[in-house]
Amino acid sequence: MIRIDRRTTLALPALLLADRAHAQGAPASYPQGYQDVVAGAEREGSLLIYSIMSAENWRPVLEGFNRRYPRVRVETLDLPNSREVFERYLAERGTNSRTADLLATADPGGWIEFQARGEVLPYESAESAAWPAWAKPWPGVYTISADPLVFIFNKMTVPEAQQPKSFAQFVTLATQNQARWRNKITSYGAHNGGFGYSSNFGFVQKHGEKAWDWFKELAPLRPRWERSGGPMTEKVTSGEYAAGWFVSAITFWPRLNDPARARVLGWNFIEDGQLVILRGMAIAKAARNVNAAKLMIDYIASAEGQAAFGRGGLTPARPGVMPGEGIRHTYSSIVQAVGGEQNIAFIDYNKAMLDDYQAFIDRWKSAYGVS
Repeated sequence: MIRIDRRTTLALPALLLADRAHAQGAPASYPQGYQDVVAGAEREGSLLIYSIMSAENWRPVLEGFNRRYPRVRVETLDLPNSREVFERYLAERGTNSRTADLLATADPGGWIEFQARGEVLPYESAESAAWPAWAKPWPGVYTISADPLVFIFNKMTVPEAQQPKSFAQFVTLATQNQARWRNKITSYGAHNGGFGYSSNFGFVQKHGEKAWDWFKELAPLRPRWERSGGPMTEKVTSGEYAAGWFVSAITFWPRLNDPARARVLGWNFIEDGQLVILRGMAIAKAARNVNAAKLMIDYIASAEGQAAFGRGGLTPARPGVMPGEGIRHTYSSIVQAVGGEQNIAFIDYNKAMLDDYQAFIDRWKSAYGVS
């Protein structure tokens, strides 16, 4: 059995009693008959979600959901990594054990496989019309956040004139500063795990052969590869690294709440190919509480639910949701910042990500001289 790291249950009895007098219920704009879904969810009484998001990511969402539907008790399990969300569900489904009603994770490749297995319950959200095609790749799968990967740098060692705003500029600056930057730049290694692989794949999907040329130009600087954004941020803060690229912003941005770190750390979007990783959500085919899962999908897909996830530290993907009130950036504000959607590089649900895995890894290793 896979170990559970963190468990969140926000619908506490006292909160339920206090909220019932002020319950909002479903929006009046929802389809006729939606109250049947609400009534079904209240009979079910609970909802179990497997995700890779923390209690703090979920807290504003669960608070808002509980105001609407106080009779539905929500429990979230924060699993160690994206793959375990699917693996745990499939293992439990195989033994007819109690398992998740709803899955939420940032693993496009995992979603491709999960959908191909027929494990996604098709559902057209009441909020579906507000979402673009890239955010709902199959019936029942919705993108709940579009989290950017950015440049980060140590402002003490990388002066303002050398703080990159595009990948082309980053490569030029790096090659011009080989003596100072050799062994002092970092990113996720494509060979080190799914996140590194998918980010590099998404960038090559955007730029084609030019991306491979850039990778080869960076190779003489001997980049140092990490598996997660936390170590990158710590080592850039200390000066061990001068700069990093394709760093998870939702890992990095909270560090800027510390004034001492904010004086040292800087960051920029990647204006000629801003990577965003799509975090998907779907009702599992083996869900016991289908109606409650529908309510949660619809809440998270709403403008209110998206703003709640933004306050929880994710990047709202719904078009038109903008920063403010604890939300640093949204998909729409990122598009504005980089000059239009043509400059976005999606880490999306492209099946080639799975089909071309080994060939891509081999070429990536060759480009960077990784053995």
